[in-house]
Amino acid sequence: MITAHALYLEAARRGLRLHRAGDKLAVTPAKRCPPDFADTLRQHKSELLDWLEARATGLTPDCAPWLHVARQILAGEFDNANGSTRESLSIGLRSIRNALCQNALIRLKWTDRGGDSAKS
Repeated sequence: MITAHALYLEAARRGLRLHRAGDKLAVTPAKRCPPDFADTLRQHKSELLDWLEARATGLTPDCAPWLHVARQILAGEFDNANGSTRESLSIGLRSIRNALCQNALIRLKWTDRGGDSAKS
């Protein structure tokens, strides 16, 4: 499986720059991006966006997947998870000094206590 970092390096080798534009992946100059490579970037968009965000905020590459997990938690995808899953997620998020991850950790604790943070 190709990593976001490897795709980033391949883009640079091709003379392309990858960056976040909100929730979109921007490639510049777009004209120089071959269609097959553009398809590959689209397939790995969420990993690339997380990796770019982690890089921009000074997180190590191994923390990048946790940004995706944090978004899932904040979207309520783990609201009905069992205690073991919630504890595993909490352990993973605790050490990551990123606002998104810390907010997800708060949500996990809040919903574990029967709070309804998703609807407030």
